[in-house]
Amino acid sequence: MKIIFSSSIKNYLEKVEALLLRKEASNNLMLGLLEYFKTTMTKDVYCGYIEDDGEVIYAFMQTAPNNWILADVDHVDNHLFSYIASFFYKNAIKVPGVLGPIHHVECFVQEWLKHKKVKASLKMNQLIYQINEVRIKPSPNGELAKATKTEHELIKSWLIQFGKETNEKPISEIKASQMATKYIENGSLYLWKVNGKHVSMANQSRRTKNGVSINAVFTPDEYKRNGYATNVVAALSQKLLDSGYQFCSLYTDKENPTSNKIYSNIGYNIIGSSVVYEFK
Repeated sequence: MKIIFSSSIKNYLEKVEALLLRKEASNNLMLGLLEYFKTTMTKDVYCGYIEDDGEVIYAFMQTAPNNWILADVDHVDNHLFSYIASFFYKNAIKVPGVLGPIHHVECFVQEWLKHKKVKASLKMNQLIYQINEVRIKPSPNGELAKATKTEHELIKSWLIQFGKETNEKPISEIKASQMATKYIENGSLYLWKVNGKHVSMANQSRRTKNGVSINAVFTPDEYKRNGYATNVVAALSQKLLDSGYQFCSLYTDKENPTSNKIYSNIGYNIIGSSVVYEFK
Protein backbone atom coordinates (compact mmCIF):
# COMPACT_ATOMS: atom_id res chain seq x y z
CA MET A 1 0.00 0.00 0.00
CA LYS A 2 1.37 3.41 -0.94
CA ILE A 3 0.34 7.05 -1.19
CA ILE A 4 0.88 8.68 -4.57
CA PHE A 5 0.50 12.33 -5.56
CA SER A 6 -0.33 13.22 -9.14
CA SER A 7 0.78 16.52 -10.70
CA SER A 8 -1.67 16.13 -13.58
CA ILE A 9 -5.43 16.60 -13.13
CA LYS A 10 -6.03 14.46 -16.22
CA ASN A 11 -3.90 11.59 -14.90
CA TYR A 12 -5.41 11.92 -11.44
CA LEU A 13 -8.94 11.69 -12.81
CA GLU A 14 -7.99 8.60 -14.78
CA LYS A 15 -6.86 7.03 -11.51
CA VAL A 16 -9.64 8.07 -9.11
CA GLU A 17 -12.75 8.96 -11.13
CA ALA A 18 -14.24 5.46 -11.18
CA LEU A 19 -13.80 5.23 -7.40
CA LEU A 20 -15.41 8.63 -6.77
CA LEU A 21 -18.30 7.98 -9.17
CA ARG A 22 -19.48 5.07 -7.02
CA LYS A 23 -20.91 7.78 -4.76
CA GLU A 24 -21.03 10.62 -7.25
CA ALA A 25 -23.36 12.98 -5.40
CA SER A 26 -21.53 12.53 -2.09
CA ASN A 27 -18.23 13.23 -3.85
CA ASN A 28 -19.59 16.21 -5.77
CA LEU A 29 -17.05 18.58 -4.21
CA MET A 30 -13.98 16.63 -5.33
CA LEU A 31 -15.45 15.69 -8.71
CA GLY A 32 -16.69 19.22 -9.32
CA LEU A 33 -13.34 20.78 -8.49
CA LEU A 34 -11.50 18.29 -10.69
CA GLU A 35 -13.91 18.98 -13.54
CA TYR A 36 -13.24 22.71 -13.14
CA PHE A 37 -9.47 22.32 -12.98
CA LYS A 38 -9.40 20.27 -16.18
CA THR A 39 -9.71 23.55 -18.08
CA THR A 40 -8.31 26.03 -15.53
CA MET A 41 -4.59 26.29 -14.87
CA THR A 42 -3.57 26.24 -11.22
CA LYS A 43 -0.46 25.37 -9.25
CA ASP A 44 -2.05 24.98 -5.82
CA VAL A 45 -4.04 21.77 -6.22
CA TYR A 46 -2.65 18.69 -4.49
CA CYS A 47 -4.13 15.37 -5.59
CA GLY A 48 -3.39 12.21 -3.65
CA TYR A 49 -4.58 8.63 -3.69
CA ILE A 50 -3.80 5.33 -2.02
CA GLU A 51 -2.94 2.36 -4.17
CA ASP A 52 -2.91 -1.22 -2.93
CA ASP A 53 -1.68 -4.01 -5.23
CA GLY A 54 -2.24 -1.75 -8.22
CA GLU A 55 -5.81 -0.82 -7.20
CA VAL A 56 -6.81 2.69 -6.18
CA ILE A 57 -8.66 2.31 -2.87
CA TYR A 58 -8.88 5.90 -1.62
CA ALA A 59 -8.50 9.54 -2.73
CA PHE A 60 -7.99 12.96 -1.14
CA MET A 61 -7.10 16.43 -2.37
CA GLN A 62 -6.50 20.04 -1.38
CA THR A 63 -6.81 23.41 -3.09
CA ALA A 64 -4.26 25.24 -0.95
CA PRO A 65 -4.53 26.96 1.45
CA ASN A 66 -7.97 25.41 2.01
CA ASN A 67 -8.82 22.27 3.96
CA TRP A 68 -8.01 18.77 2.77
CA ILE A 69 -10.96 16.92 1.25
CA LEU A 70 -11.45 13.23 2.05
CA ALA A 71 -13.42 11.17 -0.45
CA ASP A 72 -16.59 9.31 0.51
CA VAL A 73 -15.74 5.67 -0.11
CA ASP A 74 -17.54 2.67 1.37
CA HIS A 75 -15.84 -0.13 3.31
CA VAL A 76 -12.65 1.77 4.10
CA ASP A 77 -10.55 0.51 7.00
CA ASN A 78 -9.83 3.06 9.72
CA HIS A 79 -6.10 2.42 9.45
CA LEU A 80 -6.07 4.22 6.10
CA PHE A 81 -6.59 7.52 7.90
CA SER A 82 -3.80 6.72 10.31
CA TYR A 83 -1.64 6.06 7.26
CA ILE A 84 -2.59 9.38 5.65
CA ALA A 85 -2.05 11.33 8.89
CA SER A 86 1.36 9.74 9.40
CA PHE A 87 2.34 10.47 5.80
CA PHE A 88 1.32 14.11 6.13
CA TYR A 89 3.28 14.47 9.36
CA LYS A 90 6.45 12.77 8.10
CA ASN A 91 6.43 14.87 4.94
CA ALA A 92 5.67 18.14 6.77
CA ILE A 93 2.49 18.67 4.77
CA LYS A 94 0.36 21.55 6.01
CA VAL A 95 -3.08 20.57 7.28
CA PRO A 96 -5.19 23.65 8.11
CA GLY A 97 -8.25 21.46 8.37
CA VAL A 98 -10.10 18.54 6.87
CA LEU A 99 -13.56 17.90 5.49
CA GLY A 100 -15.52 14.90 4.28
CA PRO A 101 -17.82 12.16 5.58
CA ILE A 102 -18.24 12.18 9.36
CA HIS A 103 -16.59 8.84 10.10
CA HIS A 104 -13.64 9.37 7.75
CA VAL A 105 -12.94 12.85 9.08
CA GLU A 106 -13.23 11.89 12.72
CA CYS A 107 -10.81 8.99 12.19
CA PHE A 108 -8.31 11.33 10.55
CA VAL A 109 -8.70 14.00 13.25
CA GLN A 110 -8.09 11.43 15.98
CA GLU A 111 -4.89 10.28 14.28
CA TRP A 112 -3.68 13.79 13.40
CA LEU A 113 -3.91 14.89 17.01
CA LYS A 114 -1.52 12.10 17.92
CA HIS A 115 1.10 13.74 15.70
CA LYS A 116 0.44 17.45 16.18
CA LYS A 117 -0.25 19.40 19.35
CA VAL A 118 -3.11 21.41 17.92
CA LYS A 119 -6.76 21.93 18.78
CA ALA A 120 -9.43 20.57 16.45
CA SER A 121 -12.65 22.58 16.21
CA LEU A 122 -15.82 21.50 14.41
CA LYS A 123 -16.73 24.29 11.97
CA MET A 124 -19.53 22.77 9.94
CA ASN A 125 -21.79 19.74 10.23
CA GLN A 126 -23.74 19.20 7.03
CA LEU A 127 -25.98 16.77 5.22
CA ILE A 128 -25.66 16.10 1.50
CA TYR A 129 -28.90 15.77 -0.44
CA GLN A 130 -29.67 14.43 -3.91
CA ILE A 131 -32.74 14.77 -6.10
CA ASN A 132 -33.67 12.82 -9.24
CA GLU A 133 -37.27 13.97 -9.53
CA VAL A 134 -38.90 17.16 -8.24
CA ARG A 135 -42.04 16.35 -6.27
CA ILE A 136 -43.67 19.77 -6.17
CA LYS A 137 -44.51 22.44 -8.71
CA PRO A 138 -43.30 25.99 -8.06
CA SER A 139 -45.98 28.59 -7.39
CA PRO A 140 -47.51 30.10 -10.56
CA ASN A 141 -47.41 33.46 -8.76
CA GLY A 142 -43.65 33.70 -9.24
CA GLU A 143 -41.04 33.06 -11.90
CA LEU A 144 -37.44 31.89 -12.15
CA ALA A 145 -35.21 34.45 -13.84
CA LYS A 146 -31.50 34.35 -14.65
CA ALA A 147 -29.62 37.13 -12.87
CA THR A 148 -28.31 40.01 -14.99
CA LYS A 149 -25.83 42.85 -14.49
CA THR A 150 -28.62 45.13 -13.30
CA GLU A 151 -29.01 42.94 -10.19
CA HIS A 152 -25.30 43.03 -9.32
CA GLU A 153 -25.61 45.24 -6.24
CA LEU A 154 -28.61 43.29 -4.96
CA ILE A 155 -26.80 39.97 -5.35
CA LYS A 156 -23.67 41.39 -3.73
CA SER A 157 -25.74 42.48 -0.71
CA TRP A 158 -27.48 39.12 -0.50
CA LEU A 159 -24.19 37.22 -0.65
CA ILE A 160 -22.85 39.23 2.30
CA GLN A 161 -26.02 38.45 4.26
CA PHE A 162 -25.80 34.80 3.20
CA GLY A 163 -22.27 34.60 4.59
CA LYS A 164 -23.48 35.96 7.93
CA GLU A 165 -26.30 33.41 8.15
CA THR A 166 -24.12 30.38 7.50
CA ASN A 167 -21.25 28.93 9.49
CA GLU A 168 -18.85 29.77 6.70
CA LYS A 169 -16.32 32.58 6.84
CA PRO A 170 -17.87 36.06 6.42
CA ILE A 171 -17.96 37.29 2.84
CA SER A 172 -16.33 40.71 2.43
CA GLU A 173 -17.77 43.38 0.13
CA ILE A 174 -14.95 42.86 -2.37
CA LYS A 175 -15.37 39.09 -2.34
CA ALA A 176 -19.15 39.36 -2.62
CA SER A 177 -18.79 41.73 -5.58
CA GLN A 178 -16.40 39.32 -7.30
CA MET A 179 -18.74 36.40 -6.66
CA ALA A 180 -21.74 38.32 -7.98
CA THR A 181 -19.85 39.24 -11.14
CA LYS A 182 -18.71 35.65 -11.65
CA TYR A 183 -22.18 34.18 -11.12
CA ILE A 184 -23.78 36.68 -13.50
CA GLU A 185 -21.14 36.22 -16.20
CA ASN A 186 -21.39 32.43 -15.89
CA GLY A 187 -25.17 32.62 -16.13
CA SER A 188 -25.41 30.35 -13.10
CA LEU A 189 -27.37 32.48 -10.62
CA TYR A 190 -31.17 32.51 -10.66
CA LEU A 191 -33.62 34.76 -8.85
CA TRP A 192 -37.21 34.10 -7.85
CA LYS A 193 -39.44 37.05 -8.78
CA VAL A 194 -42.88 37.80 -7.35
CA ASN A 195 -44.84 40.80 -8.61
CA GLY A 196 -41.69 42.18 -10.18
CA LYS A 197 -39.65 41.93 -6.96
CA HIS A 198 -36.64 39.69 -6.45
CA VAL A 199 -37.30 37.69 -3.29
CA SER A 200 -34.91 34.72 -3.26
CA MET A 201 -31.91 33.26 -5.10
CA ALA A 202 -30.09 30.01 -5.84
CA ASN A 203 -26.93 29.26 -7.81
CA GLN A 204 -26.03 26.43 -10.17
CA SER A 205 -22.63 25.32 -8.94
CA ARG A 206 -20.25 22.41 -9.55
CA ARG A 207 -20.82 19.92 -12.35
CA THR A 208 -19.93 16.25 -12.21
CA LYS A 209 -20.24 13.58 -14.89
CA ASN A 210 -23.97 13.08 -14.36
CA GLY A 211 -25.02 15.76 -11.91
CA VAL A 212 -24.83 19.35 -10.78
CA SER A 213 -24.83 21.09 -7.40
CA ILE A 214 -26.94 23.97 -6.15
CA ASN A 215 -25.62 26.47 -3.60
CA ALA A 216 -26.00 30.05 -2.33
CA VAL A 217 -29.70 29.52 -1.57
CA PHE A 218 -30.81 32.67 0.21
CA THR A 219 -33.96 34.62 1.07
CA PRO A 220 -33.73 38.00 2.84
CA ASP A 221 -35.42 38.28 6.23
CA GLU A 222 -38.27 40.44 4.92
CA TYR A 223 -39.28 37.71 2.46
CA LYS A 224 -38.81 34.64 4.66
CA ARG A 225 -41.65 32.23 5.52
CA ASN A 226 -43.39 32.74 2.19
CA GLY A 227 -42.13 29.59 0.49
CA TYR A 228 -39.78 31.51 -1.80
CA ALA A 229 -36.73 29.34 -1.07
CA THR A 230 -38.83 26.26 -1.82
CA ASN A 231 -39.94 27.78 -5.10
CA VAL A 232 -36.54 28.92 -6.33
CA VAL A 233 -34.85 25.60 -5.48
CA ALA A 234 -37.69 23.51 -6.92
CA ALA A 235 -37.77 25.58 -10.12
CA LEU A 236 -33.99 25.56 -10.57
CA SER A 237 -33.75 21.84 -9.79
CA GLN A 238 -36.43 21.07 -12.39
CA LYS A 239 -34.71 23.30 -14.94
CA LEU A 240 -31.39 21.51 -14.43
CA LEU A 241 -32.96 18.05 -14.60
CA ASP A 242 -34.83 19.04 -17.75
CA SER A 243 -31.55 20.21 -19.29
CA GLY A 244 -30.11 16.68 -19.06
CA TYR A 245 -28.54 16.30 -15.63
CA GLN A 246 -29.49 13.02 -13.97
CA PHE A 247 -29.50 14.54 -10.50
CA CYS A 248 -28.92 17.69 -8.46
CA SER A 249 -27.17 17.78 -5.09
CA LEU A 250 -26.81 20.33 -2.32
CA TYR A 251 -25.52 20.78 1.23
CA THR A 252 -27.53 21.80 4.28
CA ASP A 253 -26.71 22.65 7.87
CA LYS A 254 -27.61 19.49 9.78
CA GLU A 255 -28.90 21.58 12.68
CA ASN A 256 -31.23 23.73 10.54
CA PRO A 257 -34.67 22.04 10.56
CA THR A 258 -36.19 24.64 8.25
CA SER A 259 -33.84 24.13 5.31
CA ASN A 260 -33.84 20.36 5.76
CA LYS A 261 -37.65 20.30 5.67
CA ILE A 262 -37.71 22.52 2.58
CA TYR A 263 -35.41 20.25 0.59
CA SER A 264 -37.15 17.09 1.77
CA ASN A 265 -40.51 18.48 0.63
CA ILE A 266 -39.10 19.27 -2.80
CA GLY A 267 -37.91 15.69 -3.21
CA TYR A 268 -34.31 15.78 -2.03
CA ASN A 269 -33.05 12.73 -0.13
CA ILE A 270 -30.11 12.52 2.28
CA ILE A 271 -27.27 10.54 0.69
CA GLY A 272 -24.24 11.57 2.72
CA SER A 273 -22.65 13.80 5.33
CA SER A 274 -19.90 16.37 5.41
CA VAL A 275 -18.14 17.76 8.45
CA VAL A 276 -15.38 20.36 8.58
CA TYR A 277 -12.73 20.42 11.27
CA GLU A 278 -10.07 23.11 11.48
CA PHE A 279 -6.78 22.92 13.39
CA LYS A 280 -5.27 25.74 15.41
